[in-house]
Amino acid sequence: MRYVAIGLVLTFAVGALADTIPTVQISLGIRETGSTAAIGQNGGTSGGIEWVNLDGQTLVLDGTWQLFTFNITTDPLTAFAGGTANGILDGLAGTIEHVRIKSNGYDLPMTFWIDDVTDTIIESVPPPPHPVPYNFGSFEEYAVGTEVMFQEPNYSGSTDAMIINDPSAVSLVTDDAFYGGVHSDKIHFQFVSNALANWCRLTTNAAPNLPNPTIRFDQGSVVTFWMKGVPEPSALLLLGLVAGLLRRR
Repeated sequence: MRYVAIGLVLTFAVGALADTIPTVQISLGIRETGSTAAIGQNGGTSGGIEWVNLDGQTLVLDGTWQLFTFNITTDPLTAFAGGTANGILDGLAGTIEHVRIKSNGYDLPMTFWIDDVTDTIIESVPPPPHPVPYNFGSFEEYAVGTEVMFQEPNYSGSTDAMIINDPSAVSLVTDDAFYGGVHSDKIHFQFVSNALANWCRLTTNAAPNLPNPTIRFDQGSVVTFWMKGVPEPSALLLLGLVAGLLRRR
């Protein structure tokens, strides 16, 4: 009977956790700088900012790596900021200005990892036309603890008030999780409340390494990156304790 009772507790705990695993919405903010730099190189900070597929993709904070794909030439665009932001692409190239992380109501600390930021374009040399990936965001060549590509979550004035200003709110290269290689970028922060309007503008503006990375707006450009996240771990710890009790019984 003890096995049945504990099994029911564990089943309930797993079900409850599955029903309450937090999520956030992920979008890409691109700036129309007219960059002439190579893909991944600094493309500048002037020009309007458009959102690509605004809040159209979901990251489940279950600790698994999930792929995010943005078709720059075909996904819907939404104007965000700047005089040229009009929901239409201007120019042939620009930059990744930020990754938008929008709240779905979770207000405890969250940790994210981003890896393998890539712009894949169609090239015709040598023929026939073929996709060529440019992975400029593997974070492999940077030391652990270095700020690369993305500023700390509180950096942007447009979303700073939505994020608790805490020393643990960081964006730094890590080796504790990675999709490819042995490094990724680790981001940690907490929203000030459970308001659905809260979001984090994880900007590349003036980052000390790999700032304002250039991407193409033509040639079938597709920007991808792998991302995973976990919430404040009390619920996961509870599940672990229940599982441990079952093993001991």
